[in-house]
This record gives sequence, C-alpha cells and structure tokens, in this order.
Amino acid sequence: MKQLFATILLASTGLSQHSIALEVVQDAFAIGGNSDHHLTPYLMDIAKHGHQYPLEEKLELKRLGFQFDRPLVNRSSAERAESIGLDQAYDHGLFRFHYTKLGYHAVDATDLNGNDIPDYIDSMATVFNEVSQKLHNEMGYLKPPGDGYYSSTRDKGGSAHYDVYVRNLSSRYYGYVQPEEYAQGKGDNEQSSTVTEVNAFTSYMTMRNNYRSFPLPQMENIKVTAAHEYFHAIQFGYDGWEKPWLLESSAVWMEEELYDSINDCYQYMKKWFESPHRALDETGYHWYGSFIFFEFIEQHMGGSKMIRNIMEYSVQSNSRERDGSHLAVDLALNQSGHSFQQALNGMAVANKIMSSLPGAGNYAYEEAEGYPVDGPYIYKTVNFEVGKKDTVKSTNLDRFASQYTQIVTSKPVQVKLNNLSNTMSDLQLNAILKRADNSYLVIGSPSINIDPVGLKSIHLAVVSQDTMGGNWDYNIAIEDGVPGTDANLPQVFSLGNPYPNPFNGVVKFSLYMLKESNVTVDIVDISGRRVARLHRGSLSPGNHQLSWHGKSDNGNSMASGVYYIKAIGGKTQEWHPITFVK
Repeated sequence: MKQLFATILLASTGLSQHSIALEVVQDAFAIGGNSDHHLTPYLMDIAKHGHQYPLEEKLELKRLGFQFDRPLVNRSSAERAESIGLDQAYDHGLFRFHYTKLGYHAVDATDLNGNDIPDYIDSMATVFNEVSQKLHNEMGYLKPPGDGYYSSTRDKGGSAHYDVYVRNLSSRYYGYVQPEEYAQGKGDNEQSSTVTEVNAFTSYMTMRNNYRSFPLPQMENIKVTAAHEYFHAIQFGYDGWEKPWLLESSAVWMEEELYDSINDCYQYMKKWFESPHRALDETGYHWYGSFIFFEFIEQHMGGSKMIRNIMEYSVQSNSRERDGSHLAVDLALNQSGHSFQQALNGMAVANKIMSSLPGAGNYAYEEAEGYPVDGPYIYKTVNFEVGKKDTVKSTNLDRFASQYTQIVTSKPVQVKLNNLSNTMSDLQLNAILKRADNSYLVIGSPSINIDPVGLKSIHLAVVSQDTMGGNWDYNIAIEDGVPGTDANLPQVFSLGNPYPNPFNGVVKFSLYMLKESNVTVDIVDISGRRVARLHRGSLSPGNHQLSWHGKSDNGNSMASGVYYIKAIGGKTQEWHPITFVK
C-alpha cells in the first residue's frame, strides 16, 4: 500500500488543495454559507500558493477581494476587506477591536456598565487579554509581528495594536486569521531579539459579531476561538510556512490548555479514533483530532513548555523549502531525552489504555474518563486456538499511524511482526497487556511471547514510525507460545534505508536497536576497506539517527562512487550500498 501522505482527503474529493481552498473561501465570504468552521488553513494556503493557482481561480479570488500584488496573497491594500462597514474601534491590551453598532455587522449594543462600549466587545476584550497574558507572560511565546513597517498607503488598522475585526460571518465559522505580509518585509519577527526568523508572517484576525447559534454558550465559544486563532497569529510569527497539521493540531491543544473545562476539542475525537490507521499529519479534518498527540507530549514528555520548544525549533528549519515539522518535534523532545518516535508509540499505547487511573502509569490521560471515546477502532480480533497458526495482514496502514489487534486466548501465544515492504525499523509492535489488578504491561518488540495467566486482555498496536518510507504493509504471525511473557529478540538491530541516495552532501539513515548492545557502524569502499567510522560502542533500544558527509576519518573528501554502510552487532550484520556524487 503506497502512502498517500497529505493527499488522502484530496483524492477522496477529486479536488486539488487549492480548489478546496477556493471553495471554502467562496462559502465563507458568501451570505448564508455554512460548509466549514475552520477557515484559517485555507486562507494560509491561498496566501502562500495563490500565485500558482490557475487563472480562472485567481480571477474568482480577485472577485472575493484577494490581492496578488505582493508575495503573500491576501485581502488588504489601501483598505482591509474586513474593515468595511466597521466604524468603531476599542483598544484593550495588545488588541484593537473594530466593530459597529449599526447594520448587518452590528454587535449587541447593550452597555450595562455605561462605558459607551458594548458589553459584547468588553467581554471579548477581557477574554483576549486573558489569552495573551497566559500565552506571552506565563508560557513565554513571542508576540505576533507588527504591521508598523507598512507604507502610509496601506491599511494597518490605525494603530500599533493587533487588529481584531468583529463582523457577521457565514453561519458555521467561528473566526479566522488572515496572513498578510512577510514580517518586516523580509520574514523577521521584530518581537524576537535572539531569533532570526525567515518565514514570519504578519496577520490580523476576524471574530463573529455573535455566537448565538453555536453549540456552546456564547462566552465559551469566544474563549476557545480566541485561544485557537490567536495562537495561529503567534505561530505565524515563528514560521508561517510550517505544515498545517502541526499548526492546527497544536492550536486545538491550546484551546484545551487555556480553557480546560470547556472541552470543545472533544468534537474531533470520535472520527479520529475511528480511523487510527490514518496518518497523524493527514490533510483535512483529521489533523484537528491529532491534538491528542500534543496532549500526550504535554502530559508525559515535558509539560506545556515542550509545545513552545517545538515552535522554536520550527524556526530553525526553513519550512518553505522542506517539511521540517516532524524534525522540529523530534529536536524539541530530544532536549528532555525523548523522541518523535517515542511520542508516537507512547500515544498509540495510551490511546488504547484510555485511562486516568493509576494503573495506566506513564500512559494515562488526565481526562480519559471524560473523553467521548473509550479507545481506538480494533482492526482485527483473533480467537486463538492451540495448534493453529493465525495471520493478521494489513495493507492500509498510513505513515505515523497505528492499527490494533485483539487476541483472545487462554493459552500462551507467540506473536511476530513482519514488515512486508521495508525494514523492521519502519514499524514497531507494542503489546498492551492489561493485568488482573488493572495495571498494564507494555512490551515493544517485533517478537513477543505472551502468557495470558493473570491477564484481563491482550492487544497489539502496530505503529508506522518511519519518516522517509512510503509503504507499511505488514503481517503478524500468531502461533503457540510457551509459559511466561517476554520479548524475543532474534536480532540486535535493523538498519534503515539511507536517504537521499544517491547523495552529494550528506546521507542519513536510522539504526533501530532491538535491545541494548555494542554495535559498530562503518563506511567501507567497494573493496571492503574502511574509510570512515560513524559509531562504535553501546546503543540503547530504540531508533538512532546517523549520517555521513562523504569524508574519511581524517577529514578528506572522498571520491564519487559506490560505498557501503556496514553495521555489525552481536550476530547481526547488515550492509547497505550508497552512491556519493560530488
């Protein structure tokens, strides 16, 4: 099964990403539209890629007010489209709220405190001030870049405040952030004295003039929308080209972090847990449910500051040139001794355990008992019989996803994972064993003997954890086991495919250790002569990233040609050819 990466939604609709973005904004800016309530990622797609849209789609965007005379396509020039019809402004903290008490975009004019500001605007301003205080003063995020450098002919809201336009929106839209320009005209956020960004965007925000028809009470809708959308404004000040899955899923997480009791994020969980085999970073609705990934990281791998660290590492990778989202997560987690793959596997296990009770240990979720799901969809249930061999086979597991098998047995079983398409390091098999006392034993290994004595349930989670692969077909062989539960490690390590290959700068590859062991990794030429030693010594279980820059041990650049990565540990030895092109 070939991974569809970020095109699964697009394939199902038959539309390109830009066609979907156009349809969404057409609906959003039409009276009575109601197709979606998350507009920001589509505005971002138009901002970044609008210049490459087909001519007919550009013409339609121009009709909707989009301008194509700057690097980012947006709805502002001498006048921002959102400012039309708004004749009042109220400054509070970092923000200027633009609104009107008259006509189609009017807010409720009730003013019980007599300060000549509608209570609706007063309340919204209080919420935004609360959100900004928490994000900037408590959590340490940079403020969004300002629009003060704009020319005098540009609409910049009339002040140095961050602009929020309060107006009537189509029926299902909570609010949105409109990317506007590269900050400072060159992508640098002037709010950061120690960081030089290359993809920082300025922006402004739009909020509804009422939330009366929405499922939550009006103030709760304002709170979660302010938390989600203002966090986008902050994210754009770090790296506006960062991948949407990371921006959206972490923004949903931020709603829960700032307003824990509202739980609007629960609405995304049912569909997400019904399809755990779909990619964590899949384009579309699925990415909102991926907030659970950041819930696991926050609760088990460094607290809320870890999410800020991810945004800080995002700046270091030019996301306009390549996808650095997973690397940013990995680098941030590395600082506390964790990794992206550990977080992915940990989340997969926690999603099955789905408990806040002490027995869940390091896989607990604080609100698990309140979640509207009790675990992920079970792909297969095997009722094992002694003397019979069973095989569970899958061809629909996506990248950075998981799939679950339940085994029902009264006798010991031996389970073994086989990757049908690539190396074993692409996948991890996790046995999730619930004991009689409601505690859990979790074993990660490609081969595991499981004795059901003292167990309430047996589940297996296969996680596709490799970054570069494109195919995760596998099977699980299930047969008679022996008394006692333990991991069986028939080999010491698995060597991942090197990439890029051929290469002319640096080649990277993974070494997945099945158990702690001494291992030696060399680069050898076609005659078997060692030219460089990359590692010698003990490595812990799990994935390790190695690289070679085409140089010998003494620092000399090697000639173009074929070389081999040679890894030896215990009784395991693997060779992978690589081609160096200068």
